[in-house]
Amino acid sequence: MELSQYLALLGLWIAGIAAPGPDVLVILRSSSLGSRRAGVLTAVGVMTGNLLWITLSLTGVTVLIGQDDTVQRVLQVAGALFLGWLGVGGVRAGLAARTRVPAGARTGSADGAGAGLPQSPPGRAPTPARAFGLGLVTNLSNPKAIVFFVALFANVVPAGARWWESLLVLVLLLAVGLAWFTAVAWTGSVERLAAGFRRRGAAVELGSGALFLALAVGLLVGAL
Repeated sequence: MELSQYLALLGLWIAGIAAPGPDVLVILRSSSLGSRRAGVLTAVGVMTGNLLWITLSLTGVTVLIGQDDTVQRVLQVAGALFLGWLGVGGVRAGLAARTRVPAGARTGSADGAGAGLPQSPPGRAPTPARAFGLGLVTNLSNPKAIVFFVALFANVVPAGARWWESLLVLVLLLAVGLAWFTAVAWTGSVERLAAGFRRRGAAVELGSGALFLALAVGLLVGAL
């Protein structure tokens, strides 16, 4: 591979992961309404999912999946169901927070921290395993990743790339992706910003829940 190909690949990759989407949203929720550690672990979960997508792309599996309409529809429905579950959890947590905390008392206490993470105890950050799993499943539940990775690798990475070139691509994408998503988690956990999210925890949960539900409906419409 030429240097220009590596640079093009990195540019497209950065544009793809920096775009707002479920991955960024779920990391921000974990770090701002939970804790910095929860946000970083969610980011690691997201990148573990990306590791699988990149590996499947380098081995040509995503191309095969992209050519099978039935498999794509099954993935879309499964992704929609998971995002819908996140959406319902967020809406329920937001409504519960509005009911539980009087309007005059919403002044930055952590009562609702992590409440929107499904089945997490109210007022507590998600456990490490739950934070990691949330990031992993959120990433894997996005069937649009198949289209993205097929386009990314088909247009930039040559079919005859040597094994060490593929390994270098894998390392570069993982390093850049992990740096970006960790930075998102770190930013979301900055005390001043996190305190603002916690003060508006109910609104944040309701808004993120509504967004997840909208994404789920969009996937179902596309699949059916």
